[in-house]
Amino acid sequence: MKILRIILLSPLALIRLLLVLLSTLFFSTIALVWMKISGFSRKVQRWTMGNWGKSLTWICGIRLDKKAFPDDSNFILMSNHRSYLDIFIIAGLTPSAMVGKAEIAKWPLGKLAMTVSNSILVDRNNTSSLINTMKKIKESVSQGIPVTLFPEGTTYKGPLTKTFKNGSFKIAAETGIPVIPMAIQYKDREDAWVGDDTFLGHFFRQISKPVTHVEIQYGTPLILADYKELQAKTKESIDHMLKEM
Repeated sequence: MKILRIILLSPLALIRLLLVLLSTLFFSTIALVWMKISGFSRKVQRWTMGNWGKSLTWICGIRLDKKAFPDDSNFILMSNHRSYLDIFIIAGLTPSAMVGKAEIAKWPLGKLAMTVSNSILVDRNNTSSLINTMKKIKESVSQGIPVTLFPEGTTYKGPLTKTFKNGSFKIAAETGIPVIPMAIQYKDREDAWVGDDTFLGHFFRQISKPVTHVEIQYGTPLILADYKELQAKTKESIDHMLKEM
């Protein structure tokens, strides 16, 4: 009833939801046809992710205050995680294969979007899924397709970051691919999606707001052979940027 009341009282939220679904279907369909004709490529993935992310960022009323992205052709982007909106923002700014929870496949058009973006879904409660995810991350970066991860493993309100997971840093250290730290901060700290808040309830409250202000900063690319040191330096960089925001 609460969600229904939000929808009825906020036609803006309903219009935005429909536009999000239509945009996702539009770009995914084009990507599927493109892939059927010429196969999967970084060009298809970059075009699809970039345009999809930019369109959803605009549709949801997200206004970005961002610093320039470090010039790097291949990378593993490590970002703190405040909300599912982070996915739209990152897709628009730095198109890459994303590592996300297996639950995303249950979202409307979620599985289709993950397929055309070459993203990787992981079940953190399944050991074989975790091992397979590490393998796919390694394959992606070795093929020149950047990967984005949220090393906290879940959304977190802050003010800084919580403990990082180890696996992705081991791969980055082994492959020598630069890790680019990224900090995302919402001007309204209540925009974070955390705790027992339901996805639909938060989504409709969020997109009923005319504008959402988000600040983005990138750290210096890191290449270290010791994954523990790489993990510590990445966390230190992100926390430092968050303190400055």
